[in-house]
Amino acid sequence: MARTVQLIRVSLLSALLACGAPAAHAQGADAPAEPDAAKDLTLRNAAIVGTASVLVAAYGRAKWWDEGFGGGFKTTNEGWFGKDTAYGGTDKLGHMFSTYASVRLLAPLFETAGNSREASVRLAGWTALGIFTAIEVVDGYSNNWKFSPQDALMNLAGSVLGVVLEGHPDLDDKFDFRLAYKRSSGSSWDPFGDYSGQRYLLVTKADGFEALRRKPLLRYLEFAVGYQARGFEQGGERRRDIYVGVSLNLSRLLADGVYGGQMHTTPVQRGAERVFELLQFPTAVYSSYSLD
Repeated sequence: MARTVQLIRVSLLSALLACGAPAAHAQGADAPAEPDAAKDLTLRNAAIVGTASVLVAAYGRAKWWDEGFGGGFKTTNEGWFGKDTAYGGTDKLGHMFSTYASVRLLAPLFETAGNSREASVRLAGWTALGIFTAIEVVDGYSNNWKFSPQDALMNLAGSVLGVVLEGHPDLDDKFDFRLAYKRSSGSSWDPFGDYSGQRYLLVTKADGFEALRRKPLLRYLEFAVGYQARGFEQGGERRRDIYVGVSLNLSRLLADGVYGGQMHTTPVQRGAERVFELLQFPTAVYSSYSLD
C-alpha cells in the first residue's frame, strides 16, 4: 500500500508538540498509583490512542477507501526492492519510516500524559504498530487496495526500530533513521508522494561515541548509508542506488552554538533535535553506487 507513507505528514506535523513538551512527573504506569490517578492515566492514554486512530481512519476513508469495501479479503505480493516492483522498494522503506517516526513522536506524548518512560515507549510501539497493521487489514477488504504482507512486515520493522532507539538512549545517540528529499525531475514538490525524490538513510553520529566526541571537528560529523529508487512511478528509466555520505550533526551544532554544549535542555531544543533525527537536511555530500 504505497500511499501509507502519506501518514508521515500527520506524524511530522505533531513533532514539535510531541517532542518539545516537557515530560510530566505524574505517576508512571509502571509504579503503584492511587485508583483515581490510575483511572485518569488510563483515560489520557485512551484519548491519545483513540484520537490517533480516529484521525487516521477519517483520513483513510477520505483518501484511500473512498471507493468502499467488498469482495472479501484480498492479498497481493508486491515484492521488495527489485527492479520489477512498483516503486523499487521506496514504498517499503516509507512504511518502515512512517511507523518508526510515529513511535518516536508518540512516546513523548505518552510520557507527557503521565506514563513512565518505559511504559511510554511500549505504548508508542504498540499504538503505531496497531494503527498501521489495522490499515493493512482494512486494505484487504477495500475496493482500492489489497493487503500486502511486505508492507505489514516493514511496519513491524519500523515499530521495532523505534522502540529500540527510543528505549535505549545510548543507541539513539549513535544512530538515526532519516528521510531526505529533493524534488525529482518533472514532479511537484511533494516530499511524501514523490517517491523518486526520497532517500532513506541510516546515520551513525560520531558524537555518540565518547572517543570521537572529544575530537574538536570529528564530533560534528555523521556517516550515512542510504537507498533511493528513481523513475518507477514516472515511467522513465528505472534506477536503484546505494549511497554513502558524510553530513553535519545539526543537533550537536545547535547544542554547542546555543545551549552551552548541553543536549535536551528546553522544549524548543528537544523539538529541534527530534526533527533533526527524522529528517536529513541538505548538509551532506554523497557518493552513489548503482544497483542496475
